[in-house]
Amino acid sequence: MPRTRSKSSHRAIMAATKDVLSEKGYQGFTIEEVAQKAKASKQTIYRWWPNKARLVAELYEIESSQTLTMNPTGSTQQQFSQLLHELWSLWNNTVCGEAFCCFIAESQLNQSDLDFMLSDFMARRFKLPREILQQGIARGDISAMTDIELVLKMSFGFCWFHLLTRNLNDQSLIDAFVKQLFTSSIAKDN
Repeated sequence: MPRTRSKSSHRAIMAATKDVLSEKGYQGFTIEEVAQKAKASKQTIYRWWPNKARLVAELYEIESSQTLTMNPTGSTQQQFSQLLHELWSLWNNTVCGEAFCCFIAESQLNQSDLDFMLSDFMARRFKLPREILQQGIARGDISAMTDIELVLKMSFGFCWFHLLTRNLNDQSLIDAFVKQLFTSSIAKDN
């Protein structure tokens, strides 16, 4: 029977992961240094995460879940725009941008990580924007014919391009993108 994770060890490893990533970036990031800072064994870390990409991905999930929220007021377009603004701010102002960039890059080199990213990880990333769009359809803000999966992929493609090219400072790009998306691709039914 697999042993459960110690909550205190898990917190220490996540804090050490954040520190090492913040201090050294992904290039200088090592499991050895995380283990040393967390006062945990490398064996423990590798038992819980198969590699550093998955460890960094979990840090991203924890950090982003504390920041990204859905504003219950406003139109669907306003909610979607706010979410993308929060996402870019998270990427630009926290270790999450570096973490996610690195996870995307590492996933290109490891089929298991790519499979994880495309299934489990992205399913959780799409949850909140999907809810916003589904509620928009239910309220009649956007067309009932909207292909939500396509809209999510278009939106994340736009965001990932700006993340990976380190072009997150001009947030007016978000407003232009969302306006175009909502006026041409998913405009409400007349």
